[in-house]
Amino acid sequence: MKRLLAVAVILLTVSAVSSAQLALKGIGGALGFVTASLNTGGTSSESMSGFAIAAHADLGEFTKDISLVPDVMYWSMSKDISGVTAKFSDFAINANAHYNVAMEGMLKPYVGAGLGINFVSSTVTVPGFLGFGGGTLTASDTKIGINLLVGVNYKLNDMLTLVVEPRYVLSSDFNHLLIKAGVTYAMK
Repeated sequence: MKRLLAVAVILLTVSAVSSAQLALKGIGGALGFVTASLNTGGTSSESMSGFAIAAHADLGEFTKDISLVPDVMYWSMSKDISGVTAKFSDFAINANAHYNVAMEGMLKPYVGAGLGINFVSSTVTVPGFLGFGGGTLTASDTKIGINLLVGVNYKLNDMLTLVVEPRYVLSSDFNHLLIKAGVTYAMK
């Protein structure tokens, strides 16, 4: 079912791009800080934080004031709890739409939403005690996430735009907040 939903998201994105006759307006990258709330079973959860790297493409407006800005992102984090090490990572492919708020000047705020396919992996390492037990458990899963974002573009010059974006991602087992900053290079 998850694979079917992932394929549907990709097909809808490709369909939207081809029907709107969008073109590549810019490409860019960003670095960020992520904090995640991981469901550890029942009503308990564990918070962790780490760093992220992202790349995005500005495909331009597909309708007045609404732009398509897909991105790929990778983040990783780890935490030690009483000698047990937990490591999590996420590689996400996202299709986001930005509603560009009309303003005069070089500062251009936006709000947006999108869907993402998150390829999540985890590793938990438990140390042995007096030569007994211990070991490593690994798992991976594919999750669909809903991206809720706000941001601002600040035009540095004709070619470069600074991008700052907080984003909250809702997913079934892990929700995370990402704050990223980067640049977009305009394609001429």
